[in-house]
Amino acid sequence: MRKISPFVFLLLPWFSLAAETPVANNTESFVQPSEVARTATPKTQPLKAGSDLIQAVENNVWFDSIDISLSGDRNDNGFFHNIYVRFDADTAYNEVPVFVHYALRRPGQAEVIIHTSSVFTLYGTSANDWFAIESELLHSIPTGYYDLVLRLYDADYGDLLAEISGNDTGALADLALEDLSYDREPVVIIEEDSGSLHWSWLMALLLLAPLRKQALRRRRA
Repeated sequence: MRKISPFVFLLLPWFSLAAETPVANNTESFVQPSEVARTATPKTQPLKAGSDLIQAVENNVWFDSIDISLSGDRNDNGFFHNIYVRFDADTAYNEVPVFVHYALRRPGQAEVIIHTSSVFTLYGTSANDWFAIESELLHSIPTGYYDLVLRLYDADYGDLLAEISGNDTGALADLALEDLSYDREPVVIIEEDSGSLHWSWLMALLLLAPLRKQALRRRRA
């Protein structure tokens, strides 16, 4: 039987913390409709805001509108480390408890999930049950252009209900992003050179100073 070095057990807590380090700082906000809005007659078919907006996994849940904005560019290179997304999703049922995965992807790279939301409820076709999240990217997002992917899951059964990404709407495609480790403020190095006074001349002047003082004393005497 192979023995495990005690040093390995010392490293385990460090690896555990590293694995749990979040990719982003996320702040959620959402609004649930009033009782009057909840009793609105559900739609039997999705009412699409645009033919390029919706990719429904099933016909009973869909994304109705999405707003997105980018901010935070410390080094002024046109790539941002903050994402704000607000969406309204609808359902043909009276109400459905859901949660959402937010992920970033780019060609040739593994998809990075930046957040799994808390559970919230969709109430029919109400416009008052919107959900928003603001994410500050911390690591694992090198400078580049990314597609944002949103996936809605049934909170009771875990089934994928709806998905939307840059393949479905240009608003979620080719987002110019980088995390904080890449978004560093530029360091400016200033070099000064008079071009006429070398350091050796300064040393010569310092050595000549006592001689000048002695000469002035002799003249005064």
